[in-house]
Amino acid sequence: MKRLTAAIILVLIAGAPLAQGGGAQDETRITLRHEVLRMINRDRAAYGLRPIELEPEISSLADIYCERQIRNGTTGHFTTDGQPPYMRLSFAGVNDGISENAAAWSANYRFSDRALIEMARKSQAAMMAELPPHDGHRRTILDPHATHVGIGLAWQGGEFRLVQEFVRRYVTWSRPLPRAASLDEPLIASGAPAPGYRVEAIRVHHEELPVAMPAHVANALDSYRLPRKRRDYLPRLKSYLSKRNDGTFSFVREEYTDGRRGDFTLRDDGSFSFLVPLSDGPGVYTVVIWVSRGEGAQPIAASNVSVRVDKPVYAYNGASSSR
Repeated sequence: MKRLTAAIILVLIAGAPLAQGGGAQDETRITLRHEVLRMINRDRAAYGLRPIELEPEISSLADIYCERQIRNGTTGHFTTDGQPPYMRLSFAGVNDGISENAAAWSANYRFSDRALIEMARKSQAAMMAELPPHDGHRRTILDPHATHVGIGLAWQGGEFRLVQEFVRRYVTWSRPLPRAASLDEPLIASGAPAPGYRVEAIRVHHEELPVAMPAHVANALDSYRLPRKRRDYLPRLKSYLSKRNDGTFSFVREEYTDGRRGDFTLRDDGSFSFLVPLSDGPGVYTVVIWVSRGEGAQPIAASNVSVRVDKPVYAYNGASSSR
């Protein structure tokens, strides 16, 4: 949506520790970031939701993205490299589930500190004022499963960018996925859900490699989503001996309703190990671990890990091949 106020244009787009210096801009950034966090938690509290914590490393990545937006003249979830938010953050090393809000302001004058805070407040208010079904920002802020948020900020001249990266952190990775792989190598991940949660399924989305786009095309993309092309994988069910009333035993082989027995192993402690099938050829594979608190609980998308698969792995790190 767009709101025009005097000479200012607001565009809302739905859907490593910070290097703090001693300069005035760094002080403004710290103040502004904590003001945005305060507003987010105030709005969540109004709906009975728990507060979320600031994520410094993701905030730093979000700052870099905002700076690139200003440099490239883009305003939303995409800049000129064509990468959607889940892919962009995953390629930067993030393993968690991510949902992004974005806002952009443009004016014909430089912004003061007071103006920056006012724009952040108006951006938050506009997001929370949305009505269904066009309330993507609001639903993202009020995600009951969000645990952290990264807040990115950048301003230069009459340009201001703000992004909120809402994080679902429910998986601890003992073997994180690489961000690049070749079709001829095994792609294995392992980890464990947070205490009290269990892995319900693993979904693997596939899409073509991202392509560069001009700024006007990036700005026309006002939302994003994981690709429709996907494959679902379920925990492997058990086989065991069951004792009958007459003292004899029967062999029980559990199956899902469609006759499948499952695709990956869950250990007794709930941890998982998963070999990602690369059956759709080159492209980007995004792995989503779904967890829940148990039977009947709403599943939570606890990861958006994207892996680029298009050439031998040695080509990514500059090493030479002996093959």
